[in-house]
Order: sequence, then structure tokens, then C-alpha cells
Amino acid sequence: MNLEQIAIASFIPGSAGLSGWAFVKAWTNFRLLTRGQWIEAEIVYVREDTGGDGDPRFYPEVAYTPPDSDEVRVESKVGRLYPIDYPARIRVRYDPAKPRRARLQGYGEPGLFACLAGGVGGALLAVVLFMDLFA
Repeated sequence: MNLEQIAIASFIPGSAGLSGWAFVKAWTNFRLLTRGQWIEAEIVYVREDTGGDGDPRFYPEVAYTPPDSDEVRVESKVGRLYPIDYPARIRVRYDPAKPRRARLQGYGEPGLFACLAGGVGGALLAVVLFMDLFA
């Protein structure tokens, strides 16, 4: 095995792993699209953090109470560049089977088709690199 083959082989697990992550995100998005329900939530806290570039990001935490359940608190995985006022109301789409699985309106993550495209692209890259390695 030469140095070029070793370099190619090192990318196979990474692209396969990213592909798997993208498919899991696509499944989560699919469940939210097909089973998700909208509910009004209240922003109860905003966490401030700095990104890798040093700019502040603001991540809201919301609280809502689904029917026949206890209060659920979820922090957005996506931050904003500007401060967020709270307490305030916001719509949340959540999965009734797993109420902590939620997406805040206006705090977008990659959607279903973007995740599927990323998953398929990563899987194809892993296959092409594997075939190139052993061809």
C-alpha cells in the first residue's frame, strides 16, 4: 500500500460516518414532517455563546406542555447573531412520541432533502473511494 492509497483510505470512514449522520438527520426531519404537531412555546432563557469566529450567538430555550404530558424544555441547536428578547412566545413543531425532538420556527436546520442529498453524496463518495482503492 503506497502513500496515496493510505490517504484515500483515510477518507472512507469519514465520508461514511457523515453519510450516516445525514441519514439520521433526514429521518428526524421526516418524523417531524409526518408526525409533528405545532404548539405555542415560551422562550424562557437565552444562552449566549461565541462561535469559532468570536462573534456572539444567542440560543433560545423554550418551554411547552404537550397534551397529556409534563412540561418540556428544549434549547435551539441553531443560534442567532442578535440578542433575543424573552419571555416571548414562539411556535415549535414537536414529535408527540418524543416531545424533546422539536424544531423552533425561524431557527432552521438542514431540511429533509438537504440531509438526504448529503447522505447519498457521502455514501457515493465512500463507495467511489473504496472502489478506487481496490481497483
